[in-house]
Amino acid sequence: MIRHVIKVTLCFFCAVAFAQKTDDSMPPRVVEMTSTVMKAAKQCGMSISVPNLKSVSDQLIGFRCTGLSKDGGPAIMEMDFQYDPNFNARGGDNISFVIENIGLDERMTAKRDSVLRLKPNQALPVLSADSSYKESNCGARVARTNVLPVQGNNWHGWIAEETFAKPRGRCKPIKEYTSRYRCVHMMLGNDKMTAQLDGVCLLRKRELSLKNGFSYDLFMDMLKTLRFENE
Repeated sequence: MIRHVIKVTLCFFCAVAFAQKTDDSMPPRVVEMTSTVMKAAKQCGMSISVPNLKSVSDQLIGFRCTGLSKDGGPAIMEMDFQYDPNFNARGGDNISFVIENIGLDERMTAKRDSVLRLKPNQALPVLSADSSYKESNCGARVARTNVLPVQGNNWHGWIAEETFAKPRGRCKPIKEYTSRYRCVHMMLGNDKMTAQLDGVCLLRKRELSLKNGFSYDLFMDMLKTLRFENE
């Protein structure tokens, strides 16, 4: 009887130890978010939370604001998330919003400086030629552009994703231009303000680190927290 109790007890502790070891070795399933610094949010007129991740320089990433949207703008809210230790120039190291005191619909019907344009009698906007990536470093042209609606706290908008054709020959495309990444453009706003993101390539796979780039899923989690400060 005693021997049986000892065996059961040992099995219990082994199971606990194994579970603890498994939990410790498992990567986190979520990343904590930090809100935009109040000064930057007030200056740019927009707030957005950022995952608590560090760049290759061991610095927490976060948005900074230049310009002043309340003075007529535009203001620029940008975040660097350099993940390449060689600091090679890539298409996925920076997220930059250009923020203006102009309604989304008015901005989209403008003839200049609009990432997406909405023509009269059209329900779906198109990506402007000036904003398109057009082709990869191997000359593989954009094969498809999908434009989908997106909506948040006090805004709505559109996100355009470009997909590149496969390169010909032996040319090796920059990884951001492969199927592992999603290259997107965005316009969002309300009847008073607009924010434009003119192209960034984000990691298709959900990863809770910056080892291979910034995850598209984490970016969409960020958008859920975005809010314009004009109310």
